[in-house]
Amino acid sequence: MTGHVGGDNRFDGEAENVVQARDIHGDVHFHAPESPNPPPKQVPPPSRFFTNNERQLAEIGEFLRPGTDSGPPRLVVVQGLPGSGKSETAYRWVSEHGDDYPDGAFYTRLTAGKDEPGLISEALHQFLLAIGYKTAELPAGLDARSNLFRSWSSGKKVVVVIDDAITAAQVMPLRPGEGHSAVLVTEARSLSSLRVRAGAEFVPLDPLEVDAARLLVSRIVGNTRNLSDEAEQVDRLIELCDGQTIALCVAASELAGSPDRPVSRLVRELSKEGQRLRRLSRDEGLSVKAVFNTAVARLDDEARQLYAAFGQHPGAGEVALAALAAAVEHDEDDVREVLDRLVSAHLIREVAEDRYFAYGLVREHARELGEPAVRDRFTEFYVRRALAAGHAVRPNRGWLEKLWPEFRSEPLDVDEARAWLATERANLRAVAKDLHEAGAEQLCQLAVALWPFQEQGKHVDDMDVINGHAAEVAGHRGLTFAAGLAVIQRGFAFQARGESDKAAGLFAEGEEKARAISRDDLAATAVESLGISLRNQGDRHGACTALERNLEMAERLADPRRLALARMHLGSVADAQRGERLLDQALAEFTSEPYNAAKTRMWRGRRRTEQERYDDAKTDLDAALEYMTAHGHHFDRAQVLVGLGDNALAAGDVETAQEHFRDAAAICRARGFAELGEQVRVRLDQSSKDS
Repeated sequence: MTGHVGGDNRFDGEAENVVQARDIHGDVHFHAPESPNPPPKQVPPPSRFFTNNERQLAEIGEFLRPGTDSGPPRLVVVQGLPGSGKSETAYRWVSEHGDDYPDGAFYTRLTAGKDEPGLISEALHQFLLAIGYKTAELPAGLDARSNLFRSWSSGKKVVVVIDDAITAAQVMPLRPGEGHSAVLVTEARSLSSLRVRAGAEFVPLDPLEVDAARLLVSRIVGNTRNLSDEAEQVDRLIELCDGQTIALCVAASELAGSPDRPVSRLVRELSKEGQRLRRLSRDEGLSVKAVFNTAVARLDDEARQLYAAFGQHPGAGEVALAALAAAVEHDEDDVREVLDRLVSAHLIREVAEDRYFAYGLVREHARELGEPAVRDRFTEFYVRRALAAGHAVRPNRGWLEKLWPEFRSEPLDVDEARAWLATERANLRAVAKDLHEAGAEQLCQLAVALWPFQEQGKHVDDMDVINGHAAEVAGHRGLTFAAGLAVIQRGFAFQARGESDKAAGLFAEGEEKARAISRDDLAATAVESLGISLRNQGDRHGACTALERNLEMAERLADPRRLALARMHLGSVADAQRGERLLDQALAEFTSEPYNAAKTRMWRGRRRTEQERYDDAKTDLDAALEYMTAHGHHFDRAQVLVGLGDNALAAGDVETAQEHFRDAAAICRARGFAELGEQVRVRLDQSSKDS
């Protein structure tokens, strides 16, 4: 480890694991998943048409050869023009050397030219899920997830393939820990700084030589035609393609799809004045345009229409059959048949059942052929399904109906809804971005519908960005209610990150907006959220003031469930006897809500500790701990452990108290609960002095 920690809390240098804290007492633990999965095998298999690059494969193997001593992961960056076969080279190397990495092969495809918030955090999220961690076990922040992955992989043998990286900053958090691991990166933009930052070696892919290019073309054409009589024209075609793999693949697919047409015809089309230089130039976006044009010109009308639709899709290229069918307004079975023709032409890939991917160059080319109406239909499809799925996750929330009285939800099974939302997260972020740029009110609806799913799954970056954009759009459109709700919802993203000051500011802003339009229901939600935030910061007096106001507002609104929640939250900070009375009332209302019942018992246990009723307090706290542990509510579990520690300390059992505090501290370190962790640290310090 080398580096320097400056007075401004900045770390300069390299380290395998970094923990930021004022004081650390005892060890820092990163826990393994409770139910580990078999070693992940995420790297896609190479194409059966893979050709050449044997020299580059040997170089990669030499650079990544494991040493005898444990150390930082070895890293190789594969360079080359778009379409030069970088990804296939990486897949091939892993397929040949996968046995050297028995602890797992991890894969993520980044979006070349894009740097959306949460992209790397989501990649780590998928790595950790593949290992066996549950979503509820995972920390919310990028740094915490990176630390957890490095900690898990330290001492192991894993390989990580990172496709289409554009910055070194994308690569660094995805590296495994020290051991005998390897990282293989395909470069979309220059990653030269990785040479210094991670000791990277670079392997460039040159254009295919003539013999290799001939072999590639013949493999793709297969037995559809005999090329031996047209060898001279095939060589001319290879020359026109400059030996670029993707151009040769598309050209060979065209030959295979039109076996009765001579190769010379394709050569003539590519040889038209100005076409080759413009279409097969070294410019990333246009380097294979001529070949794409030729291939698409040979498609039937249905296939051409569907190909063009990929260019209008708002996401990064992966799209479901249902979305495509809605965009082109055709039956799914008919669309599936046309997609099979596009897959056979090597213009798109089927990456999962009824899910398809088009590379960036294909999308850019297809975009020139599409109609804006197709993009509008994609947006309509995603918004409609997202509203239905979000409503299914929490059907009784009510905000969609209050804000948009005309809203009618489509019936959707809750499990199906959650699965769809999880699969389409990236596409929904892209749709939200489009709606933000257009200033469309639909973004406000989308933010309201998605929030329950995001909050339950702790998709913090989605919650932050989408609600931030929604608040901006709602403000511009004069939709103060929608703006206030979006601001409050965004506050929970900062709350989950442990940035309670920022969360409190957003909750206060939400209340201001509610007051401006005299909406007590929204104002009460903002006040309640603010009180919770102050409580979590340890400001009991400030929280009590806010939550007292919330109870008064709930009583005026006369909503039984809102009133029960208000009593629970105020009971969590009120004086001991009044707090217990409020919590007793709340508990009576939560007979059908076990989570809120467990939270209520936790707070009631703490109030009973203050009354020196230690056995009664422990009964409540033990019951709450059992529920929170069984259901993976880690923050709540840490809070209960703090309560048990306080109860044991007040009863004079310092040793038991410290054990509970240490358990709570471990959870806070692993999950990034900074504010609660500081409160636990103070308790540990004080209990040590008292012992």
